[in-house]
Amino acid sequence: MRPTGFPGEMPYFSTCTAISRRQALASLCAMPVLLTNAAAQTAWPTQAVRILLGQPAGSGSDPLARGLSPHLAAAFGQPFVVENMPGSGGIAAAAAVARAADGHTLGIVLGGPTTTAKALNPNLAYDPTKDFRPISLLTRTPFVLTVHPGTFAGRQFADVIDYARAHPGRLSYASIGPGTATHLAMEELKSQLGLDIVHVPYRGFPQATLDLVAGRCQLMFNVASAAAEHVAAGRLVAVAQTGAKRLNMLAEVPTLHELNPTFEPFFGWSGMIAPASFPETTALRLAEVIRSAFASDPGARGGLDRAGSEVLGTDPAELQSFREKEAARWNAVIARLGLRSAE
Repeated sequence: MRPTGFPGEMPYFSTCTAISRRQALASLCAMPVLLTNAAAQTAWPTQAVRILLGQPAGSGSDPLARGLSPHLAAAFGQPFVVENMPGSGGIAAAAAVARAADGHTLGIVLGGPTTTAKALNPNLAYDPTKDFRPISLLTRTPFVLTVHPGTFAGRQFADVIDYARAHPGRLSYASIGPGTATHLAMEELKSQLGLDIVHVPYRGFPQATLDLVAGRCQLMFNVASAAAEHVAAGRLVAVAQTGAKRLNMLAEVPTLHELNPTFEPFFGWSGMIAPASFPETTALRLAEVIRSAFASDPGARGGLDRAGSEVLGTDPAELQSFREKEAARWNAVIARLGLRSAE
């Protein structure tokens, strides 16, 4: 048996007990700090989250953003408030996301602001390759080439091209802003077919479509959801579509690739982004909630799946990869055609 010790020395078992008590007290004192640190890492959001949308109310991804926001609020315990910030093809909204420092600002943007904007305008206030954290690729949407029926003698793609060649500079086409697919795809089409058509940018599909119906411009790459009602009523004519296959709702309209195999399919798309400083773990969690919402609730898709869009809900890495491929494709078009924009 171990002796109890020399005179004045604490007995062995008492020493062990005292050390154990001191260690326990130290551990208890440290626990609030550890819990506070853990909470600081996981307690997001601590206030309402803004979702900046680079499109007008009721247009494009707006129904989808508003369909998603209740699911995000339920998952994260704070309101997710959609704020429309149209202008410059979504660049205004993207710029606001890039400079947001509150940790509670997200964006849903079209492709151009995060891929081609810098190539079009070297003085852009943000860098699309460095200033954003990707969260999720939300939608991918083929376009429909729609024309004003009073302008052209026929109702086929060839009739439109023949008229444009015979009347250089007389026609104008609408886009939803510089650097968007509705702009770059038409410029590529003009280049391949030797056409002279004037570009008129708008703030969104609704305004552009109304002016197209009124005949103030004569053609545009539109989304099926904005054009279908007008096509059905005869106010517009659909002469081609840009996807790899025909949309069911426009089954009689050929794809550009069918008309000319050198035309590669192309799409508009939308994605959720955050400032570059946004935590990666939170971005992954947001992507999980979005994917689950799309899978479980048709209302979260905003009706876009019924209007010809693919509703996706990918993880951040897939959005980043897709962005890089789109940037390479369209930035090459910008460089080859020498396109520039001041916006």
